[in-house]
Amino acid sequence: MSIYAPSDSTQLKTRITLLIVCTLSAVILLMSNLTGFYDVIWRKLDIGVFRILNDTITPDGIITQFWAWTNSKTFDQATFVAMLAICIYMVVSTERKNRIEVMAKIGAITFLILVALLISKRIIGEFHHPSPGLVLAPFNNINDYITGYTVKTSTDNSFPGDHAMTSALFAGGVIMLFRDRPYIAIISVLLMVFVSLPRLAGGGHWFTDVIVGGGAACLFLLPWLVVIPIVKWIEKLLNWGWSMAPAFLKR
Repeated sequence: MSIYAPSDSTQLKTRITLLIVCTLSAVILLMSNLTGFYDVIWRKLDIGVFRILNDTITPDGIITQFWAWTNSKTFDQATFVAMLAICIYMVVSTERKNRIEVMAKIGAITFLILVALLISKRIIGEFHHPSPGLVLAPFNNINDYITGYTVKTSTDNSFPGDHAMTSALFAGGVIMLFRDRPYIAIISVLLMVFVSLPRLAGGGHWFTDVIVGGGAACLFLLPWLVVIPIVKWIEKLLNWGWSMAPAFLKR
């Protein structure tokens, strides 16, 4: 006899099917980029996107200064602060009784991002995949037109694009878990685009580092938000922690 009621069994099958379809799609997407299919499917697009964006870098252009700043460590820190600000806003703008649930959802998204970064650094991190700044030289190098600091315009292992991957997971998680706040989802998607484009223009990443790396990460990880009750688990943990907190914090 099944331990699931008919409706529960149907939901379980649907979730498992979703997981399998998304995982297979992610594998196909990765294989299209990391095998000989790359030259057929992606190469011309990669080169075309890079040349179009890189051609906007000129000796005296304002856009050059914009690309320089958005490729800097300061901008990386600013995007982290922006994501943190979005999370804080979602918590404080929620009724007090629902804040732990919101924090649990944010915690689930954060957990998936950490898993993605771990996989990226430990498993894919040593994969040799030179960026356009190495493969397509000569190109318009931002560092030739700025003073006072330098930015990364090339790397030996550009896949996947970590910034694009984390911002894509953040945006995807917000879309899935905060459907009642479409404006936050729009802001998160815009932030993802804003984070990704500078690396493409500067030479640090290919278009496929962003679209394939970020897309595969979302397909692999986001389905787990509905396949397993990760939000409920984190919510229970937070409720337990809150129950142990000093009384003055609960006033």
